[in-house]
Amino acid sequence: KQSIQWITVTVKHPQPTQDDWIALFSPAIFNASTYEPITGKLKYLTPLLATAPIKYKFANESNPDYVITGLGSLKFRLINQRYDFAFGLFSGGLAKPMLVATSNKISFANPKAPLYPRLALGKSWDEMTVTWTSGYDINEAIPFVKWGLSGEAKPKTRSPAGTLTFTQTSMCGPPARTVGWREPGFFHTSFLKNLWPNQKYTYKLGHQLTDGTYVWSKLYTFTAPPYPGQNSLQRVVIFGDTGKAERDGSNEYQNYQPGSLNTTDTLVKDLANYDIVFHIGDMSYANGFLSQWDQFTEMIEPIASVVPYMVA
Repeated sequence: KQSIQWITVTVKHPQPTQDDWIALFSPAIFNASTYEPITGKLKYLTPLLATAPIKYKFANESNPDYVITGLGSLKFRLINQRYDFAFGLFSGGLAKPMLVATSNKISFANPKAPLYPRLALGKSWDEMTVTWTSGYDINEAIPFVKWGLSGEAKPKTRSPAGTLTFTQTSMCGPPARTVGWREPGFFHTSFLKNLWPNQKYTYKLGHQLTDGTYVWSKLYTFTAPPYPGQNSLQRVVIFGDTGKAERDGSNEYQNYQPGSLNTTDTLVKDLANYDIVFHIGDMSYANGFLSQWDQFTEMIEPIASVVPYMVA
């Protein structure tokens, strides 16, 4: 798959301890040295590593006899975040981590693939915006959306997209500007115009590479809004303070939003019964750890790719 893969990590440690843990890093080359935080609550900043891991599990999770045998097998759910991955085995707990071993590098087939589309209403009633994330800068590939009325043999219309990103110096301070920094990729936004009211559309994200070949996402659908003043029922979902959590049970920084998965899964199951989402703030609770924004957009993708996902 372009975006999700389950990985099994096997551990064999000749000197196991109760505090051993396994962390996922991306990019695969990481800095395992420790640091002293300048600001912030310590419990929200551990493990204190110069490169913040995306997530981690304790080595004894799958084997209660790990301290005796030194053997473990843990499953991690990886999402495509534009770079390769590696796992690190640490001893010393979270406060005084010491790197014991590093895994081989692994990667998705196309780390730069266009992913995680988010719809939003445009400035006019017959316009829909599509924003997505990829690893392609504008100098590498031309981004666009190919779309059309549902039922057509193939979507025929192409709409160009703009490309934006931000840099480490754009961040206000630590940890986002230091240990929590991670390249955010590129954000592309396209405007689909002159939609027919109430009609269902299909669309897919595309990038034309400099050699003339194309990279495509999977096919998505949405329904256009009604004409202004039209006699229609519009069903709205409004919520806030969501956060994010890991479906594989991993720990992460700011690890206090497990209910976000319940909220998301309920909205996915009820997707046919509402027309728009208003997320009124406090979205991912990434709090300076940038990898969590990819995880948040992946979490809401089944919703945001189908109905407008408006944020405030």
